[in-house]
Amino acid sequence: MMITIRVLQVPEVLPEANWNQLLSQVSAERRAQASRFVHQADAYRSVLGEILTRVTLSKLTGLRPAELSFTRNSYGKPSLSHHSDVQFNVSHSGDWIALISGSTDELGVDVEKIAPIDMQIAERFFSPKESQFLAAEPDDRRLETFYRLWTLKESYIKAVGMGLSIPLDSFALIRNVDGDWHSPEATSYQFLSLRLDHGHMLAACSAGEDLPAQPDFITTEEMYQVLL
Repeated sequence: MMITIRVLQVPEVLPEANWNQLLSQVSAERRAQASRFVHQADAYRSVLGEILTRVTLSKLTGLRPAELSFTRNSYGKPSLSHHSDVQFNVSHSGDWIALISGSTDELGVDVEKIAPIDMQIAERFFSPKESQFLAAEPDDRRLETFYRLWTLKESYIKAVGMGLSIPLDSFALIRNVDGDWHSPEATSYQFLSLRLDHGHMLAACSAGEDLPAQPDFITTEEMYQVLL
């Protein structure tokens, strides 16, 4: 298997027939969750995240998307019930959903919508090295660097699968001279950081195998074809 990162842009509106088809392909828990969201965009992200996961993992397992079943560990990280060797992780924020899969090693992915933020958050959650690095960044690059660090740290925590039992300031992400990232506390892990568009940041993490240089973009139409 080779690691892939697939990203899907969330449509503003889905035709009702298509939405109903998608709802029929997800778990009962997901349908119930979707019905409780106040904002339709939140329901879209939740349901499409599961659909992207099912469509992608069906190719890796040979099972139909609807046949896949999932479980969660005590920290909430999902895994396949009968294919624990197939690792995956999903994230969504703003206009984008991302799924990383295709390895037996731990995987993590995080997407965040970029918005103005109080930089004092960095002092609370980042390691001293990261806080110093962020403070030294030019003003016009500091927000981008904040989100690079934040998503990288989230992707690592999601890969390890122990939630916030791992304090965010207990490990550091360092940018090499060539622009790549590494963590002195997790030397075997590979990291990727990139902008999906001007308003969203993506980071991915692998416990060993190399990560792809770029994600694969998938459309809702492509997913419908698999579900038909």
